[in-house]
Amino acid sequence: MTEPPNDWSWGVQRIPPDLEGGGGASDGNNPNNNIRSPMPIRVNQDSEGKLAPPRSPSTPPFEPGYFQKFTRPASPLVNGQTDRRPLTMGNPAVIGLWSFATVTILLGCFKLFVPWKSNHAIYPTALLFGGIAQYIAGFLDLFYGGTFSGTILVSYGAFWAGQGMMMLPTASAVLNDYVDEADISQGMSIYNFIWAFYTLMLLCLSFQIRTGNFILSWCLFWVFLTLLFDGVFYLTNNQPLLRTSGVTAILAALGAYYSGVAAVMEEQRRRMWVGKYKWQRNKKHHWAWGSKRAE
Repeated sequence: MTEPPNDWSWGVQRIPPDLEGGGGASDGNNPNNNIRSPMPIRVNQDSEGKLAPPRSPSTPPFEPGYFQKFTRPASPLVNGQTDRRPLTMGNPAVIGLWSFATVTILLGCFKLFVPWKSNHAIYPTALLFGGIAQYIAGFLDLFYGGTFSGTILVSYGAFWAGQGMMMLPTASAVLNDYVDEADISQGMSIYNFIWAFYTLMLLCLSFQIRTGNFILSWCLFWVFLTLLFDGVFYLTNNQPLLRTSGVTAILAALGAYYSGVAAVMEEQRRRMWVGKYKWQRNKKHHWAWGSKRAE
């Protein structure tokens, strides 16, 4: 199998030679300054002067590579980038992983250190960062091509958005339909058990997918135990069990933080260990729609 090209981005075409120089004017006061002004490059213009990338048989509209004809200004001084870079999307899984990790570790700390206190202080983070931000990142990750990872982010983004909404006084009023605290505990235990089962299903799939690795399974395993312990706690009211679920939540969050850092470093062409399973590396996969088999 041939190695991927030594490019700054995976699967993205390099900047065309005629576009790499920028298109803006150089600084006339400093002849050694080759940094161009961030003026947009018009790859092609129609009769009305509107920006329109050139069409070719290989890149018809709305197919891969079409919008890569556009470029955007870069920041050569701050980030050490070239003058122009293709207009492509970054990896949305990073914000999804870190938002999940942040709200999970917050909840874990509350359970571990102050289980007798209300955790409503994390409401803004749970609703906006762990919920809405992760939810949007999940859909973007699906567009990015991450079927399994995008599904996970959307799922737990919806979970945390729902948890955050339940902290609102108006939304928590739905609990008034229950007769007493025992009724609420039974309902919450069923809620956590179902989510634990869903997480266990994802955990089993993480051992079979091509992108499966130890860090992914680590996160899902500790999330599964956290939800399972929470479900048992609501049935037994065992405080040590609640503290234990706080420890498992923190362990899951640390794995998600590490996975996000590894994704950022991979864009910088620095590979961090994630524990790729040997049986996935040695397995030959058949691609759909008549494509060649990956060696």
